Amino acid sequence: MPLLPREKIDDVRDRTNIVDIVRRYVELKRAGTGSWKGLCPFHAEKTPSFNVHEQRQYFHCFGCGEKGDVFSFLVKIEQRSFMEVLRDLARQAGMDLPEAKQSPAERQAAAEAESERERMLRVMEAATSFFEAQLAGPVGGAARAYLDKRGISSTLRTRFRLGYAPPAWDTLQKHLASLHIPATVAEQLGLVGVNERGRYDFFRDRVMLPVFDRQKRPIGFSSRLLDPEAKERKYVNSPDSPLFHKKENLYGLHVALDAIRRGGTAIVVEGNFDVLSLHEAGVQEAVAPMGTALTIEQVKLLSRAAKRIVIVFDGDAAGARAAEKAIPVAVEAGLFFAEADSDGRVAQMPAGVDPDDFVRAQGAEAFRALVEGARPMLDHLIQQAADDATIPGKADTAQRVVEVLAKVKNPLVRDLYLRELAAKLHVPMPQVVRMVRDAAANRHLAPTPRPAPAGEIPTAGEEAPRDPPRDELAVFALLVSHPGLASTDDAARALDLLADPGVRQVYRTALQALQAGERADLPAWLDACPSGIRASVGAAVMDGCWEKVETAEEALRALVSRLGRSRVEAEIALAERQHREALARGDEAEARAISMREMTLIRTKLGLAN
Repeated sequence: MPLLPREKIDDVRDRTNIVDIVRRYVELKRAGTGSWKGLCPFHAEKTPSFNVHEQRQYFHCFGCGEKGDVFSFLVKIEQRSFMEVLRDLARQAGMDLPEAKQSPAERQAAAEAESERERMLRVMEAATSFFEAQLAGPVGGAARAYLDKRGISSTLRTRFRLGYAPPAWDTLQKHLASLHIPATVAEQLGLVGVNERGRYDFFRDRVMLPVFDRQKRPIGFSSRLLDPEAKERKYVNSPDSPLFHKKENLYGLHVALDAIRRGGTAIVVEGNFDVLSLHEAGVQEAVAPMGTALTIEQVKLLSRAAKRIVIVFDGDAAGARAAEKAIPVAVEAGLFFAEADSDGRVAQMPAGVDPDDFVRAQGAEAFRALVEGARPMLDHLIQQAADDATIPGKADTAQRVVEVLAKVKNPLVRDLYLRELAAKLHVPMPQVVRMVRDAAANRHLAPTPRPAPAGEIPTAGEEAPRDPPRDELAVFALLVSHPGLASTDDAARALDLLADPGVRQVYRTALQALQAGERADLPAWLDACPSGIRASVGAAVMDGCWEKVETAEEALRALVSRLGRSRVEAEIALAERQHREALARGDEAEARAISMREMTLIRTKLGLAN
């Protein structure tokens, strides 16, 4: 796809009604002229705070802060790229997007590549349906008995599309050949293997667990061997293919995604049957890595949908090591409660117990209580260092902790954890700081700054929420509601009269864009707005009251007049204070000069009142 002109993207947006799109996922109720309201799909809430404005084609949740246009809504809720969303919306709007200039050979190659992917997806669908049929048929009796023993109901089998691969060497091959699917394509997708004796079915005598993409299309498989006496590996995944990459996928995400969005929490367990047992018990937020250690790609994938990611690995030594390895990956992926939108935690399973055992023995509520008690990742790691019974063990764990701390970008957070680590291990603070500096230097990272002296409170990166003056918010909301005002003298006067620096910043951004002939782009303007007033500015716009004014020019003129009076009143108050201070100093000349200025300001105020 070539780099599209902004006008083309705007055209797709203008031809798409955001209310129609959002209604596919959210039950909306009218909340005023052109405004709709519902429960936010991106976080759990009981009182609706998710607003959609039809005229401005914009959504904003005042509960979790999510906001944007129809593109950003679909990118987040469907976990797809911007270009995928744009293509779909353009197609629905009956628009053709321009293609890059290509030679006839390049166009043919691009078409073949697209059709090749679609063909591969059809092959994976055919294989999935075949395995489902085998599980339901006579040959699948042992597999069904195994699933019954594991407590996996027929309803859940259907939801996850579980199947069975027969033990013969060529059953799937024959089926695919009957559908005129080339053996080379099946081989490319990891359905068929090749050795010196020829081709063979890659999966044999296995319960088949399909893996799906974000559009819920099968792209690969995980599998569980049935015969306990066989010498093959118990669990086998599809090899990487043009459709499937283990490090980029999570088992069960296609089913779990809605529950993760609703509740805000993703639960990561080790095994696929842990996932199935938890979903059977009603814990629908569970997913699992593809038989490998948790990867950066998987963490980033989850963090787009979840506000909190809880790792619940098995309660044995291997599970503890896996959880410990996941923590630096999560920090490196940007998952850290003080630095990102998502909070990473670790829940400790009882010794020798995995999530499957736990939820089947104690139930979903007990498991959810365990998840609720999960500790922040670095707290968990530091406590492990403190609990180690041996000095070498403490030292090794401490070294792993400082290597993770060296990756933490927020200096305040890093300093707090340094202090906690030093206190837990009874080690002098300078020694711990030196260890982190060494680890940072080894990783070519900036060394940790000097710890703040006792009692010193570092400044926070985010501005505290505040409410600017109502009239100043109203001026911005009126301009957004009536973009034509940007060409008036009163719009320019308003900019000079705005006292709040944040409102002045976002108003200037909007005014300059509209004066340059650009379309109203509220999501971009709010992104340029200081964080402390973003919610107030968004609420003023979403209120919608300024769209109903009969004459926008008169409404702006009245607001500018009030802003002018407010500015003069502030200057009068300042002059009164300065006058008192001059008298207190005995500076009569300065006091007289200030008094004259004060009288001029009072006359100006009286003139504005008239």
